[in-house]
Amino acid sequence: MKPRLPCCGPFLVALLPLAAAAACPADATPRAADVLLTVQLPGRPVVAYKAADLAALPQRALTQKRTVAAADGAGTEQSVSYAGVLLRDALAKAGFAGATDHAARWAVIDAVATDNYRAVFTWGEVYNSAAGEQMLVITAQDGQALDAAAGPLALRALADIRPGPRHVRNLCALLVRP
Repeated sequence: MKPRLPCCGPFLVALLPLAAAAACPADATPRAADVLLTVQLPGRPVVAYKAADLAALPQRALTQKRTVAAADGAGTEQSVSYAGVLLRDALAKAGFAGATDHAARWAVIDAVATDNYRAVFTWGEVYNSAAGEQMLVITAQDGQALDAAAGPLALRALADIRPGPRHVRNLCALLVRP
């Protein structure tokens, strides 16, 4: 029997009140209060994800181990558990045929935060490398829904050597550009 992942059920329901916390700078028009994430593909209508839409996607749980250095030079190892959906699964559900469309190989994906912070991902990273298995749209951390400072959604590229630059807190949109 497969273990139940912590990102399902009550954690996604807990996201609903946070969804309208901030406007998304990528939106051309105001979004509904219960929309957590939009995906914009070239030449297509914007796809809006609500909590239930994200819950319907295949759920993943990933753990990141890191060493935190102390002032005396000693380091302690920490583990942080994340739950959510793979970036490529969110894109595929929106209609991006990145894995099968030859023309999509030149695509760039912008992950946009409510404060307009952006991280960029290439087709090759997402679909043609092992790193794509660790690019996660995060709904929960250490078994808890994300707090207001980090969420309701975040995105991390956990395979990056320094994951901080592509850690997008308050993720609100994915923009696919040719």
